[in-house]
Amino acid sequence: MEINRQKLERAGTIHWFHWCIVGLSLCLTLFAWYYSNEQLNARVQAQFDREADQAVELVLERMQKYEDALWAGVAYVETVDGDVAFEQWRDYAQSIQIEHKYPGTNGMGVVHAIPEADLENYLKRQQQGRPNYGVHPPHEQGEYLPISYIIPVKGNEQAVGLDMAHENNRYTAALKCRDSGDAQVTGPITLVQDAAKTPGFLFYAPIYHSGDGDVNSVQDRRDRFHGMVYAPVVVRKLMAGTLRKESRHVGIAILDGDQVLYDEHVESEEDFDPNPLFKKTVDVPLYGRVWHFDIWSAKSFRAAASSKQPLTILLGGLTIDVMLIALFYLISRASRRALNYADAMN
Repeated sequence: MEINRQKLERAGTIHWFHWCIVGLSLCLTLFAWYYSNEQLNARVQAQFDREADQAVELVLERMQKYEDALWAGVAYVETVDGDVAFEQWRDYAQSIQIEHKYPGTNGMGVVHAIPEADLENYLKRQQQGRPNYGVHPPHEQGEYLPISYIIPVKGNEQAVGLDMAHENNRYTAALKCRDSGDAQVTGPITLVQDAAKTPGFLFYAPIYHSGDGDVNSVQDRRDRFHGMVYAPVVVRKLMAGTLRKESRHVGIAILDGDQVLYDEHVESEEDFDPNPLFKKTVDVPLYGRVWHFDIWSAKSFRAAASSKQPLTILLGGLTIDVMLIALFYLISRASRRALNYADAMN
């Protein structure tokens, strides 16, 4: 009897090993919650990085497509030894369906390099089929880089005859294009073709006169420089054709130096998140410029990335801990009742 009584007395008390079991269960619960939360954060971070990198890659791919179109235009001009007429260029540009295949561009044109001494003859040739053609605005550079043709003409009327040498941004990029032999873009400009007056840029690819040997040196390129095939690009159109907002969960801003090319980090944007979960910046050297991509997660990203798994694990573990405490309490209470009953019977 004495032994049974001692067992009941011990069973009627919550001992240290009971608390150890509860403590171990609590530790396991907290560890499972922490691990699940860290896994979720890592997965969400990876998802954001993937979307951010994809956004940059899509912009670069679109720029590559523009470049390919420019080089194709250069190849076409070179097949006729640089002496391409307006009608020929119109037929070529229409055949490649610029507006459909290259959304974001406002057309594709040819810029001729004209020494000052040849300007009068150049104007006579251009005015044979287009009597109103003229080079504008006046400047004192000593050479001319007028837009001879641009297709489609509609919407680009103000660009016809515009001289790239009249303004430093356009002219500097043209000289870099000439000397490097590579495609180049200008810094941000407001295109005369864009009625909305939003930021854009010009994309150049150089044309050289045919001759003996390759064009290897800077001096060779300067001596044989014939002009450029170019495309005016409106950045908002480029982005609309490249990254549809409904198919992504990040907001993008693009800067060239301290000048904004494109910006979705504004309250007027429906998906703008003023306190984003993630941010990422990427600097990309791009055709003679450096574009700064500033990428934020959007509201839709926050909604898509949310998960109740860590909270579920935490609440489930705490529930088990409470049930363990309740079980130990009920066992001890039952033991105390049994002891009291035995004492009453005796």
